Amino acid sequence: MHLTNEQIRQYKETGFVVVPGLFDSATVQQMIEHYMKRRAEGPKPGDTGGTTDHPEDPNHKYPRMINMHNWDELTKRWATAAGLLEVVEALIGDKSVLLQTMLYFKPPGARGQGLHQDEQYITIDPLIGVWVALDKSDKAVGQMVVVPGSHKYGLSRVEAADTSISFTQVQAVMPADAEVLGVDMEPGDALFFDGKAIHGSYMNETSDRWRRSFICHYVGEHSKKFEPPPGKHVSHLRS
Repeated sequence: MHLTNEQIRQYKETGFVVVPGLFDSATVQQMIEHYMKRRAEGPKPGDTGGTTDHPEDPNHKYPRMINMHNWDELTKRWATAAGLLEVVEALIGDKSVLLQTMLYFKPPGARGQGLHQDEQYITIDPLIGVWVALDKSDKAVGQMVVVPGSHKYGLSRVEAADTSISFTQVQAVMPADAEVLGVDMEPGDALFFDGKAIHGSYMNETSDRWRRSFICHYVGEHSKKFEPPPGKHVSHLRS
């Protein structure tokens, strides 16, 4: 899938771009059925429902799965789809290397995730995230939100998140002029975002809608590991 010059410009300027219909409806439905079945099988390596101080959070019943490509062939196939990799490589300017896969279920009533930068977790630069909507994603279900241009500030400091609304305990300190933008997406749409772009989500406020998403992280063959500055990595929250 070829990106337009305008899409590439938007990514460089804002730190993100949405590619509509990256996966067709039949594939999206297959993904939903596949991951719901895999989830029903029981625990998988790396599962997490988030902090335990809110046991009522439905995320605990449908914990996030991680690195499924290590044990699930369909995940590996979807994460290395030619059209997806073509977009990644156009944006990162390098041959792509799959680093991580995740599946967030986010059932009705579930917590979101405090706004953060992926490089506050994964200390490799450049890094690119890909967030594929499997359900209609809007404000009511806790859509993805981004802070346009935040990738230009470098890494932000970390601070404690409000775990009544975030299933993680850490978030980025927001720039003074931050504008939080909600991104409406249809099933199969893909949000590509820079590893330093601040993003996250709020609670799923519905009683009957899911906000499942297939997520991948990629680096380039020439990406480099780095030492995070003090106070700017999730592990520094208590230091």
